[in-house]
Amino acid sequence: MVLEEKTTPVAGKGQVVVAVKSCGLCGSERDNYINGYMHHQGHEVAGVVTQVGTDVTNVRPGDRVVVYLTSFCGECTYCQQGLTTMCLNYPEKENLGWAYPGGFAEYLVTNAQNALPLDEELSFEDGVLLLDTLGTPFHGLRLARAEEAETALVVGCGTVGLGTVLILKALGVREVYATDLSPFRLEMAQELGAVPLKVPETPVLDFVKEKTGVGVDLAVEAVGNPSTLVQAIKAVRFGGVVLGLGEQPDDFSLEIDLEMRLKDLVTIRSWYFPVKEYFENMKLMKGGFFANKDKLVTARFPLEEMQTACDLFYEGKTNGKVLINFS
Repeated sequence: MVLEEKTTPVAGKGQVVVAVKSCGLCGSERDNYINGYMHHQGHEVAGVVTQVGTDVTNVRPGDRVVVYLTSFCGECTYCQQGLTTMCLNYPEKENLGWAYPGGFAEYLVTNAQNALPLDEELSFEDGVLLLDTLGTPFHGLRLARAEEAETALVVGCGTVGLGTVLILKALGVREVYATDLSPFRLEMAQELGAVPLKVPETPVLDFVKEKTGVGVDLAVEAVGNPSTLVQAIKAVRFGGVVLGLGEQPDDFSLEIDLEMRLKDLVTIRSWYFPVKEYFENMKLMKGGFFANKDKLVTARFPLEEMQTACDLFYEGKTNGKVLINFS
């Protein structure tokens, strides 16, 4: 990592400048960290508005906000319902940290409608957690009607997988199993209420079927690998639900064998979350629904120690969320 001095960005029409207070590292940035990218990333951002451009009415300087990842028009039929991930005018998405510079900087500029209010009762770290770590899995779990499940398997315990475990237990799912290659992450999953399954020592499919008799009601894939998606499909019972949260390769293929074809299962593929759910989740957080949320953050660094943060996170030496915090 290299630190550079740049001029503070200026808000244009319909834009705001945000002074970043906290920004989370995400596994989706790993390839660009390794191979290089055209600008700095960081897309899990909470901060304070310092400047507004013309035609901005939803926020003012001094407002505490989080920055919503993806661009949306705010006018199409889906945006009018708060279903911003379905925006008809941004079907290919323009995302913070990819389309334009992100939150690994003291200031960033973004569209004003992407600056969502953060309640005064919540911390900036809470704001970061409300984005990818909790918002993304909760959207998929809502689609999967996870509250109806008695048993669930989470394949992959990165931060999204750990957020999934936390939410499943908060929803009252009786038995949650979790699997990962990292002993650190499995330890965290156990702290959040899951039964940890070490791989490859534990034959996951045999264990799940032995425990449940038929397979789990819900299996969540949070790795982004075709083989782990197959594992999730094979772990669910007949008529079960498979939720894909991990970002699979663009060219991946899935071979469906006879066992999988005969299951009458439901498969759901979800991505991020619509704006309307952010406000629902913020209300839940204020009410204590995410009771173990503070356990999810396990390392904090200033921007000057970004290299140390990346070494820790990308080498799998931490079991939870790694944050870059700004004074």
